[in-house]
Amino acid sequence: MRLIWTPHRPQTDAERRGLAWWVAVLSCKPFLIVLRRPDWRGVSGIPRSGGAVLAANHVSHIDPLLVAELVLASGRVPRFLAKDSLFHGPIVGRWFRAAGHVKVDRAAGRAGYDDAVKAARCGQLLLVYPEGSISKREDGMPMTMKSGAVRIALEASVPLLPVAQWGAQEILPAYSGRLRWGWRRQVSVFVGAPVPLEDLLDLEPARAVEVGRQRLEDVLITMVCELRGATAPARPIRAQAPKAGSSGREDPEPRTIAGP
Repeated sequence: MRLIWTPHRPQTDAERRGLAWWVAVLSCKPFLIVLRRPDWRGVSGIPRSGGAVLAANHVSHIDPLLVAELVLASGRVPRFLAKDSLFHGPIVGRWFRAAGHVKVDRAAGRAGYDDAVKAARCGQLLLVYPEGSISKREDGMPMTMKSGAVRIALEASVPLLPVAQWGAQEILPAYSGRLRWGWRRQVSVFVGAPVPLEDLLDLEPARAVEVGRQRLEDVLITMVCELRGATAPARPIRAQAPKAGSSGREDPEPRTIAGP
């Protein structure tokens, strides 16, 4: 199902865009209208209220703008994870604070994401890039996911929604600073069903996070293949928790960005 527009949803005080977001929208929207033709799918799956984590694949420096555009159209306000140094500048820092983005202290390890967990518990909609960077694969497919998005969702007890997107790299190629000017290239953004995490709550935390990470990775790869019209890799969806004694890998740091 493809959704290009959804009815406006009333916003609570916590969800109002505020001046910083209106400035960003008014500055960027005219360029987006010219550069992209949106193909939005699953927009109605974004929760109307309450905390959630959106975990998106990353193909271009411009895709945060395009994903944020979809979230704003749904009636919610996205909050990006951003490194703490960006909050200290006189201009950029003021915008980050005013826009309500979430500070992350990478040097603090897991504790550096405490603010993200608190924000999710307080009803914020967080946008995370779990690959840790723009995809470095030649085909642009998702790389191995880090586990921060899963850990935040588990600790905050909020839904984890996969967001697959494709086409932004045709406007601004990965790791390039040069736009490909052209009339309205299609950009597809697909919001999937929540990744099941409830059955992991009784597991040892590291194992729970690793299984959730594997599920997120498999689902996002499958969704991106659907957008590309490609066949998903011949790999099983890891739907079962690991058996006792199996090892788990924990890498808590998701991608933090400068915001849309």
